[in-house]
Amino acid sequence: MKTGWFARRSRSRWGTAAVVLGVWTLVGLFRAADRYFSDPFQLHRLEFGVWEALAQSLLSSTIWAGFTPLAVWIARRSLFARRHWAAPAALLATGAFALPVAHTAVYQLLYPLLMGFPCVVPVQLASLRTLLPVVFPTQLLTFAGIVGATWLFTYSRLSKERELKASQMKTRLASARLEALKSQLHPHFLFNTLNSILPLVFRDREAASRTVAGLSDRLRLSLQNEGSDLITLRRELELLRMYLEIQQTRFQDRLTVRVDVEPAIADALVPNLILQPLVENAIKHGIAVKPGSGQIEVHARRTGRDRVALRVVDDGPGPSDATGRPGGDGVGLRNTRDRLELLYPGEHLFELGGAPGRGFEVTLVFPLAFASEPLALPAAAARASAPAGGWLAETS
Repeated sequence: MKTGWFARRSRSRWGTAAVVLGVWTLVGLFRAADRYFSDPFQLHRLEFGVWEALAQSLLSSTIWAGFTPLAVWIARRSLFARRHWAAPAALLATGAFALPVAHTAVYQLLYPLLMGFPCVVPVQLASLRTLLPVVFPTQLLTFAGIVGATWLFTYSRLSKERELKASQMKTRLASARLEALKSQLHPHFLFNTLNSILPLVFRDREAASRTVAGLSDRLRLSLQNEGSDLITLRRELELLRMYLEIQQTRFQDRLTVRVDVEPAIADALVPNLILQPLVENAIKHGIAVKPGSGQIEVHARRTGRDRVALRVVDDGPGPSDATGRPGGDGVGLRNTRDRLELLYPGEHLFELGGAPGRGFEVTLVFPLAFASEPLALPAAAARASAPAGGWLAETS
């Protein structure tokens, strides 16, 4: 593990060094061409012609290539902060003076050797007194260019890192809120189901036993999908079927459910547990308060080129002040609206409709996406695949 890490780090350093040397080589070639072709006054002073122009420019660029890591280190350590600026400023000023002087000194010692002349160290260093005032401004600008490029790159990277962290934090917060919304459904579902089971304990113990078994299977399947925000429509309908089996024990032939699903979108991804709260709301405020039998319809259709529409309709008494359904203040409707906003911000539709005495309907529209491959149903869902009384599954 460590060997691989060191090898990657070594390759990265060598790659960076190659890039730095390549850039400075191009700069040196450009300066040599400019000096040889663009400056007629300098051309007369080039005793050795092209070779002298190349030697001077490439030697200067190569020295700066060697000094670049130190200049970059100084630039990074001298990033200014509001509270601590004195030490970075001092370090930057030291580098701005020391590196140009060091560059000029190294150049003076190496240039004679490069041109084939003997290098007399005292003489070459003594010439710095007259040479430094001439070349120092150019070398200082070169150092400033390295510092400026380093600061620009560093601040750009820090800005991207901050944006990435902010995006990740936003995603985590949205995920946490989504999980909180999903967790609200389970106590709500359990409370309503247990209320349904309680009368059966005294009236029909066998039915109560079947309901408890169905509740156990339903919760087991829910736990298997707990970590998924999106599941296939096929799986969502199996979860809904298991829930309706529990409700069928309570309502018997008073409850009829018709499911109309477009086969082409059976593997479309939908929010986990998106249909149950809507059907539960329809049962509670539509079927349960209506004399006689009632019907709930669940429709799933592809709309447009890349949208899927889900619709739950009941033939109950419709919206009224007593139920509060038009405002969507119930846990199920409010939870559904909030989850859609988190999963499809600005790309979904949540509509409530109906009229008193003519039933109530909820319509959801959101982007269409498909699972990479159909999800296998667990044993609990397979046991629930047998049609429940009053469940009429239709496809078209």
